[in-house]
Amino acid sequence: MKPLGVFLLATLLAVPVCHAADPVPEALSSKLKSLAGPSSKDCGSVSLHESPDAAISCAQEAASSGKAYRLAVEFQGPDSVAWQGAARDEQGKLWALFYESDVLGGSQAGTTLSVVHCRDILFASQDNDVIECKPIVGGP
Repeated sequence: MKPLGVFLLATLLAVPVCHAADPVPEALSSKLKSLAGPSSKDCGSVSLHESPDAAISCAQEAASSGKAYRLAVEFQGPDSVAWQGAARDEQGKLWALFYESDVLGGSQAGTTLSVVHCRDILFASQDNDVIECKPIVGGP
């Protein structure tokens, strides 16, 4: 094979790996909105390798004003891309969500959406665990 042919083949094989950021999965987005409420502040979604600082600042400002908010952060899991989410409703109830899909298998059989009721949520912009939930002891 000629060098140009090898280069073109390598380029074509690399194209599927280089893709735009995935949108927030509908299951996660819907659950965040249902927990936080329809009038909650949408603090956005943060794609893989983007800084979560603006979304975190939005959530912290909403919480300090006693308002509902929701946000989602994409991160690299051990074997696939996954999402974390945080929601606060108008009464001050807090939830942390975790979403991972079976992207390698291509089926929804491996999809998980976990929801944890939190007594407090801490944000860290430097780790994969941007959203840290302090769970309610004895809670659901």
